[in-house]
Amino acid sequence: GFVPGLFGTSHGALQFMAYEDLKLRYNKYRDRVSDTKLNTVEYIMMAAISKIFAVSATYPYQVVRARLQDQHNTYSGVFDVIHRTWR
Repeated sequence: GFVPGLFGTSHGALQFMAYEDLKLRYNKYRDRVSDTKLNTVEYIMMAAISKIFAVSATYPYQVVRARLQDQHNTYSGVFDVIHRTWR
């Protein structure tokens, strides 16, 4: 539980990294200065895309963590959970 729980903090870091990169690339694509303010729709789109990226990257970890915490099944470790889930 504890070590896999620490891995969960990467979700926010991945989302922030993707969000900032998307804003930078979008402003470059629009031939604007990199720190140009976006409009409301652009902010919403960047936030949604970065959230989808972060969730896609960290969802498998959340499945493994939840199964490790399940008290109705016994697993010998993380690799056992991954193997049994994949199967």
